[in-house]
Amino acid sequence: MAFTPYIPQDKAPDELQDQVVQITRLDAALHAKIPGALRLPMMKLLRVVNSYYSNKIEGNSTTPADILRAEDAPQEVKGVKDLQDIKRHIEAQRRLNDDPIDPVDVCTKSAVTRLHREFYGGMPEEMLAIELSEKGDTVRMVPGEFRHLGVRVGQHIPPTVEQMHAYLNDFERMYRLDRIHGLSRFFAAAASHHRLMWVHPFMDGNGRTGRLFTDQYLKAAGFGGYGLWSMSRGFARNVSAYYEMLGAADHPRKGELDGRGELSDSGLLRWTRFFAETALDQLQYFSAQLEPERLSERIDIYFEMRSRRALSDSEGQTLPELRIEARDVYKTLLYQGDQQRADIQARLGVGERTTRSLLSQMAKEGLITLDGRKPVSLNLSRHSIEFLFPSLW
Repeated sequence: MAFTPYIPQDKAPDELQDQVVQITRLDAALHAKIPGALRLPMMKLLRVVNSYYSNKIEGNSTTPADILRAEDAPQEVKGVKDLQDIKRHIEAQRRLNDDPIDPVDVCTKSAVTRLHREFYGGMPEEMLAIELSEKGDTVRMVPGEFRHLGVRVGQHIPPTVEQMHAYLNDFERMYRLDRIHGLSRFFAAAASHHRLMWVHPFMDGNGRTGRLFTDQYLKAAGFGGYGLWSMSRGFARNVSAYYEMLGAADHPRKGELDGRGELSDSGLLRWTRFFAETALDQLQYFSAQLEPERLSERIDIYFEMRSRRALSDSEGQTLPELRIEARDVYKTLLYQGDQQRADIQARLGVGERTTRSLLSQMAKEGLITLDGRKPVSLNLSRHSIEFLFPSLW
């Protein structure tokens, strides 16, 4: 390969190795300790979080409130380009979760093209027209098809088409996870994110595709808690540093002591440090949000305030009163899992009509899921998310 695949574990500074060990431990703890009833709702929420932040990096101005409202009312998405991009990104993640890429194949050409196709498939024709010059010349981009023209991205001139295919063959070989073990898997995740962006294999959408790739790579690398925390959120919260560190890894090699390939090993180390710091920051944030005692306190306060009509939505409208018994329903579902309606009624000690009315309101707001005769299950509503997970957006 024309550049160092990743920082070898034995050459990584001690403090960086310690950081990756901490990342691994926090991820494992998050994966193991999250209440079972909250896992799927959190994964669903994180798909929205990923989409919001990954698209924000690309200049998408959609607000979290708009996204959550559109999730509740899909018909509002039509005709709004930024919302359509968000929705496609969320759906791409859902399909990848339902039909995951085999871990051994995650860095193959076919996997990379699938990621691009998952996002761009079904996009209106006018949005697939890529402008080539200031004269207005355009080319139609085919979802999931590698570029067939040379390009320039700011100061970066990606490899030619012929070089690109050779690099992608190397990429597939060097980042195969059945050949990488221990802490090196995290170092490979960091490096592969940069290398894929550097190769720039598509006419457009390389950033979002690259971040989707890293999501899949971290999961495939054994980070079982990934999907409960988000790299895109970390990248987007410091976009200038994200691009600065990617740019550092773009630098050509600086003399004989800076690696043996075309690109700078010192630049790759700077990027890897940033990637690790971002991962650790996100893991610490989501671990704190899901810490049982703190989460329980926020749930108590949320439902107490709702019972007094003391909370407003994102538009400043006062949310309707919700009986305090809703708190008991919610915490029972959180800690004990799905429940039959009759069992909920017995636990509350109220009449059938009161139980039915309460559950109906909670379901309408998205706090729970009612599906025919199936047990009642936990959900995260758009109105509760900002309160239960402060500073998420």
